[in-house]
This record gives sequence, structure tokens and C-alpha cells, in this order.
Amino acid sequence: MPSPTTDKEPSFEKSIDKLEDLIEQIESGEIGLEQAIAQYEQGQALIKRCQGILDKAERRIAELTQDADGEPAIDQADEQ
Repeated sequence: MPSPTTDKEPSFEKSIDKLEDLIEQIESGEIGLEQAIAQYEQGQALIKRCQGILDKAERRIAELTQDADGEPAIDQADEQ
């Protein structure tokens, strides 16, 4: 079940879409330097947010896949 987001915090997918839009605008060369810098800064914030979401998901998956001893639960077939 996806976690709810607030209006201030777009979903991971929306953040990626916005980042892609920013990249297209910057790479097009059709915007001025000041706007490109502002969009670059916004892109950096989106990257930081997305990385935080991915880190949190990775930690959660690690928690969910631990065995009773707290070790990663790995199927023997996966090791071969």
C-alpha cells in the first residue's frame, strides 16, 4: 500500500517526472541562464528527495527480508 503524501511532498513518480521536465528545459537551451540555474537548483532538490525515498524503501525491504536472527534471508538457490 503506497504511503500517503502531502501537497508539499509529491510522490516519487511525480518528482521523477518533474526532474525529467527540468532536464529537457535546461538541455533545450531555450531558457535563460538565470532560469536554467534556478531549475538546476530545483532539480538538485528533487534528486535529494528521490534518493531519500529510495534509501527509505531499501531499509524497509532489508527489514522485511530479515530472518529471525536479524540476518538477510537468502534462499539457498540464490547463493549458487
